[in-house]
Amino acid sequence: MRKLPFLLMGAGALAACGKDRPNFLIIQCDQLATRAIGEYGGLEGYSEVMDSLARNGVVFDNAYTACPLSQPSRTALLTGLLPHQTGVRSNSGKWMNADLDPQLPTLGTVFSAAGYNAVHFGKRHDCGALRGFTHKEPVQTKYQDPLVPLNPDSFKDVGTCADAVEFLSSPGTEPFICMVDFQNPHNICGYVGFASGPHAVADTAGLPPLPDNFEVEDWSALPIPIQYLCCNHRRLEQAAHWSPENYRQYIAAYMRYVEIVCAQIRSVLNALESTPAGKNTIVVLLADHGDAMASHRMVTKLTDFHEESVKVPLIVCGPGIQGRGRHLGQLVQTSTDFVPTLCGLAGIEVPASMKGISQAPSILGRRQKENHAFVVSQWHSEYDRIVSPGRMIRLEEGFKYTHYLEGNGEELYDLNADLGEKHNLAGDPASAELLQRCRSILEDYLAASGDDYRKLELKVDSKYRNHAPGYPSHIDGYNLWNFCNPSDAPGPHNL
Repeated sequence: MRKLPFLLMGAGALAACGKDRPNFLIIQCDQLATRAIGEYGGLEGYSEVMDSLARNGVVFDNAYTACPLSQPSRTALLTGLLPHQTGVRSNSGKWMNADLDPQLPTLGTVFSAAGYNAVHFGKRHDCGALRGFTHKEPVQTKYQDPLVPLNPDSFKDVGTCADAVEFLSSPGTEPFICMVDFQNPHNICGYVGFASGPHAVADTAGLPPLPDNFEVEDWSALPIPIQYLCCNHRRLEQAAHWSPENYRQYIAAYMRYVEIVCAQIRSVLNALESTPAGKNTIVVLLADHGDAMASHRMVTKLTDFHEESVKVPLIVCGPGIQGRGRHLGQLVQTSTDFVPTLCGLAGIEVPASMKGISQAPSILGRRQKENHAFVVSQWHSEYDRIVSPGRMIRLEEGFKYTHYLEGNGEELYDLNADLGEKHNLAGDPASAELLQRCRSILEDYLAASGDDYRKLELKVDSKYRNHAPGYPSHIDGYNLWNFCNPSDAPGPHNL
């Protein structure tokens, strides 16, 4: 890949551009895990263009999504609010999620009002939060890949890439904020269906290794919703009896989808580089949520708050960025901090409804006067068939506490000593004081933010909790998706 000059501009770049406000190119990938990116310490050799952005920009090492699910996460990101504040808690439609307040400021309305041309290409799944952007729906282009099966996730990305390249090749003279939402590597969900059940592996040479936290040492130490995730997660049921080699195939397929989207990101960046506007454009790469990538014997994401699912990549580069390749360790709540950060970089006033912390000072090499003592993540349901709400508190000093209403389940991890989250300390008498502190922080957060977590309904049928804990003990065919007729239930059923 040839170098992109606009990525190499130093701290004086904004001043050199005079009074011109920076443009913004925001690239969001669905289900992109930090472990998929080499510069995050992940697998090497697959993410060249992302690594290039990281080496020439600022990398946030501890950015967390508000929900490990697309629609709640994306709606939160665009409004600067948490899912319980937007009313969008699942991937279902308006029959379960509240209508987004039409008066609520969004990223698009804030920047449009400031004179920016706000354009959006690719995946929506925003429940109306893209208001203020001009959206172009991508045209699917079917094709085949020699290594992995493809579905509309990949087909739509072809159109998304083409639309973004067309715009960025001739963006006009007014400042712009262009958001490009790629589906991939989300196509991995379809792969699991394609590779459902245990199957032979003829050749393991070249397959990526399993993560260190692949095996679960004590299923009974985990909250009930995690023990039985195979019973309400269609994809995990399909992978429940996979061999270790099947999981390695999964990781290989996931990384192939990463390679596919990286090639499209390269095309988008090259289009931007070809215009004078590229020299005054801040590029942001992020994800709505992560992917388990075989950690804890999991595939895709759902219900859990493990690092692989809730920690997301966040890379910022371009004019005005101080210090190429800097890694920043402060906590970032992407849902609440994203819009205030962009406003800070553009010199736009942040709406009063957005209470997040702007990370612009850190990005520009200035002193960050305010940081999060903790960040949160929420879970409600995917499509409202099983509702098992949970909350996560991730403390600045490296401890993580999770709570689920079902069974009053708790987890406590010391990420400094146990980054793989193998040892749940919630039942350890030596951690009793820390556990109580985390409980208090959760309750204080619930009260301060108006989070109605304790009042939420639990909807779980006991038929989905009737085998020994753990996915290898799953009873084939005994899954939420198999106990109802999809045609009788509202919402999409092919994802």
